[in-house]
Amino acid sequence: MPRHASRVVSLALAGVLAAGVLASAALAAAPAPTESYAKLLTQIDAKPGDPQRVTRATLDKTDHHVRVTLADGSRPLVSYPSAQDKFLVDTLIRHGVKPVYSKRPAVHHTLRYIAAGVVAVLLLIGGGVWFYTRGREPDSATEDEQPTAA
Repeated sequence: MPRHASRVVSLALAGVLAAGVLASAALAAAPAPTESYAKLLTQIDAKPGDPQRVTRATLDKTDHHVRVTLADGSRPLVSYPSAQDKFLVDTLIRHGVKPVYSKRPAVHHTLRYIAAGVVAVLLLIGGGVWFYTRGREPDSATEDEQPTAA
């Protein structure tokens, strides 16, 4: 294998590894602790000073999730029935917790990272092929010009 070919292969492998790391980092997400809706209602109704009392709530109305911050600092995620949306908001307000509505994150970020990784790999492969073919010198001795043995 020529010296340049090993460089091309090593560059291609490095590009594939980099794209794999980017894709896995983009897709990896830590699972959120979850609780039941019934437990959430008891935490909202808890007395002041109780470490399980809800202090903040962020609602995602499209997915019917609420991320609450408890007095002890934990932040569980709770799924609630869509029919209970108004009741949940009214209960939070009645117990002194002003709900905050979450904005929808852009969905295309993960796809952008994957696309960027693919483009990087293609550029590395193209650069390796260009580097490999650029270093070749044309053969100066052809069959006609070869010296004959006497």
